[in-house]
Amino acid sequence: MFERIRNLFRRRTATSASRAQRLIQPASDRGPAIVDQKIPRADLDPDAVKIVQRLTRYRHKAYLVGGCVRDLLLGLKPKDFDIATSATPRQVKRLFRNSRVIGRRFRLAHVYFHGGKIIEVATFRSRDENGAASDGDDVLIRDDNRFGTTAEDALRRDFTINQLFYDIDGSKVIDHAGGLADLEQRLVRTIGEPELRFREDPIRILRAIKFAARLDLEIESTTLRGLEKTRVDIPKAASPRVLEEINRFCQGGRAKRSFELLFAHRVFEVILPEVHALYTERDRCRGILLELLDALDRRTAKGILPDTGEILALLVLPGLTGRLGWTDDGQATQPRGLHTRDLVDETVRPLAVRLRISRRDQETCRQIVMTLFRMVPHDRVRRNSKRSLLRRQCLPSAIWILERLGKLFGAAFADSAAHWSKYRDRGNEESTPRKQEEQTPRGREEPAREGESRGRRRGSRGRRGGRGRRGGRDRKDGDAVPPTRVDSKERPKPKPGEDGWDEDYFFSALPTVPQLGDEGEPNRYGAATNTENDSESDSDTETEDNAEPGQPSESGRRPRRRRRRRRSSAPSSDDKDG
Repeated sequence: MFERIRNLFRRRTATSASRAQRLIQPASDRGPAIVDQKIPRADLDPDAVKIVQRLTRYRHKAYLVGGCVRDLLLGLKPKDFDIATSATPRQVKRLFRNSRVIGRRFRLAHVYFHGGKIIEVATFRSRDENGAASDGDDVLIRDDNRFGTTAEDALRRDFTINQLFYDIDGSKVIDHAGGLADLEQRLVRTIGEPELRFREDPIRILRAIKFAARLDLEIESTTLRGLEKTRVDIPKAASPRVLEEINRFCQGGRAKRSFELLFAHRVFEVILPEVHALYTERDRCRGILLELLDALDRRTAKGILPDTGEILALLVLPGLTGRLGWTDDGQATQPRGLHTRDLVDETVRPLAVRLRISRRDQETCRQIVMTLFRMVPHDRVRRNSKRSLLRRQCLPSAIWILERLGKLFGAAFADSAAHWSKYRDRGNEESTPRKQEEQTPRGREEPAREGESRGRRRGSRGRRGGRGRRGGRDRKDGDAVPPTRVDSKERPKPKPGEDGWDEDYFFSALPTVPQLGDEGEPNRYGAATNTENDSESDSDTETEDNAEPGQPSESGRRPRRRRRRRRSSAPSSDDKDG
């Protein structure tokens, strides 16, 4: 019985290995195609060239690989340069002190340079044949740290156009899977069986659409059928990777083309089901979104990249136009009792939880939608509301979205866009100066006037109301400033016998204390006993000193205690009697 089970598992393993071998056998039989292709050294990154040369000097194989080689062959400027080498991540770290090993599923090294530039150095890897070609349903790659050769590293990559190696010293392009032919035909083709490769890593579906849109390529027919069949597996991928690809769609300058492919192949409803549920009128909402993305592409071409909050606002806004009271004829009714923040949260919050969007980006999306809702129509905006709108950080984003909506809807949107466009450069400045009689809210400090210190303004508007520490609000700017109190460490007090010593003021400032000692003898404060007091006060003092503890004296005063409280400057009734 056990022998039959063992043979069954052996047969399945052999079948899986043979299947994996069939997937990569056609490419491996042909061998690598080495083509002489000299790329000008000026088009290469000098730091990447230094890394390759140092690795080669220490007897490691090192090549430029991936998107940088693909873009250079297409005549484009690469966004970054990646390096593949035979050295392990630990060996790379030993050679470069400015490097760090990162990654959990995919261990590699990052080499850091001035200005925040990072060059990625990865080790040659091989396919996990048992896991990748398993007959089970779950073939998702979770461990990709099996080191291999140059050919194995090329064949484990996703598309043929991304497996090209460039040898800097020999000025040669190494092709293991026919990527040069696909570049000439402008095709996006997977390496091996498309359905299996997409199931291994569903993010490859989004990458195929990204390359087709950004490079003006076509997706090969077999690859396209596998893409449409496995698109439901995208939620199995990590949420941050899905969000990253959505951001790359909108930040690459071809956002409109990317989302046209997402709609055409029904991938949009898989990656953004919450937003797709808002698009009740599919054609109308898609048209608004594509027009906004077209404006975003022109804005990106000027070097202004959108953040995640702006991208989220663009995706949500077309589905909320009806509930915001916006019509196709350019009218904005602003429904009563509508809470715009709650309306946006109904969609943004579930999407943010699933894709792990930060709270800051969520708030940016809310502020953009709320600002647009209050900006149209502009003639109904009150003065205080206008001032608060001009202070918002999202104002530039809201203005350029409003300009595009003005071209789409016209009427009130066009007028509002023309009105608010003049405040584009002002940013967070106020539209009108404050009145002099307006009070500064508590907790917000008013800027100091010219020639006036910050502390003085705080004192004149403090909690005490009218008067501050240095003169109050009734004092005019031309009046002399009262002298400030100087610390005792800066100006020491005069001693007895020196200039500035005021004996009368010194003794008058002392607290009132009972007389000590005999008549004419100095007490412990250095002052002589007052001789003008009659004998009646002396008898009272003696009576108080001789009284029993806790019993009142004949004058009605309680006997003196050792610890006395500090008396006030105003004399009490008992002192007047004495």
